[in-house]
Amino acid sequence: MTSETSKRDLGRFVTARRRAAGLTQRELATRLHVTESAVSKWERGLSYPDITMVQALSAELGVSVHELIHASEDHEGRADRRDARAYRGWRAAILWSTAGAYALALLTSFIVNLSVSHTLDWFWVVLPAVTLAASLTTLPLLRIPRAGWWSLLGAIVSLAVLLLVVWAQHGGGTWIWIALAGVIFGALLVFTPILLRAAGLPAPLRRHVTLITLVILTVALALLLGVIALAVGRPELWAERMLPLAAIGAAPVWLGALILRYVPGPIAARGALVSLLAGASTILLGWGVDRVLGDPWEWAPDLGVWTEHTVEANVLLLVVLCAVGVALWLGVAALVGAKRQDSALDTALETEVD
Repeated sequence: MTSETSKRDLGRFVTARRRAAGLTQRELATRLHVTESAVSKWERGLSYPDITMVQALSAELGVSVHELIHASEDHEGRADRRDARAYRGWRAAILWSTAGAYALALLTSFIVNLSVSHTLDWFWVVLPAVTLAASLTTLPLLRIPRAGWWSLLGAIVSLAVLLLVVWAQHGGGTWIWIALAGVIFGALLVFTPILLRAAGLPAPLRRHVTLITLVILTVALALLLGVIALAVGRPELWAERMLPLAAIGAAPVWLGALILRYVPGPIAARGALVSLLAGASTILLGWGVDRVLGDPWEWAPDLGVWTEHTVEANVLLLVVLCAVGVALWLGVAALVGAKRQDSALDTALETEVD
């Protein structure tokens, strides 16, 4: 027993729990193989139970050892255990109900397809579709190591198989390569930062995860565009149009990410630079796209005239003005924050001198 628990507190606790269990002192003593007098001394606060009796006594009273030692109800612990049981029950219910629903859907599709068509055709579309759904809903609930990664792998493979089955059943076509490449690019877009942070990179590389991510995604985008150009039978478009247009679109993303990651100073100041970049990109992107496509570029806003000839230019101007306004607001916030920091530092130095 601990010094925090007095004999009297323990005695009151044992008495209350014994009565709640519907036991007399003699019945409790018989179960613990001690004398009735020993139980009486515990409850009157004259002595502590022997340390070897704690486990058996707590079991007979229906409490945990922690509760008995501290002579109090561990409501928080019981609530945690109750919540854990409720979560396990909820998870088991979801797991078995979804697994049963998917199995029933597959069995029904199998029987109906055979009964109506006397062969299996569209069932092979249903199978990977159901597997895809199960990978995203049921697989994460299984008690397996790294269930999330297995769920991701199962979903990607199921989606790829689904596309291949649809492609095979509808006479082929080059679109399948675009679809598969798009699936791979989408997975890289979402999970590359997560994979890099979970990979345990050396310290020098961990500081540049943003840059590594940008490089991987840029290369992946270039390869995706190459697949599209080959699939449509126009490989020359990859170098002539696709890569320049992709570079124009990726440039603001690269610059914004590098500013936020590597430019020193307060976050408000970096946000101001990104806002100015966004405003400038609004105009420069249109100019760059028109140059690549060989179209004439003209930007003549007139906020006093809103016609089909000026509305686009006017909207672009308003976007630029909003970006500049946000940049000014963030710049002022950065200056105010810097002054407050300097003032706090001066105050601290004066206090140390005094």
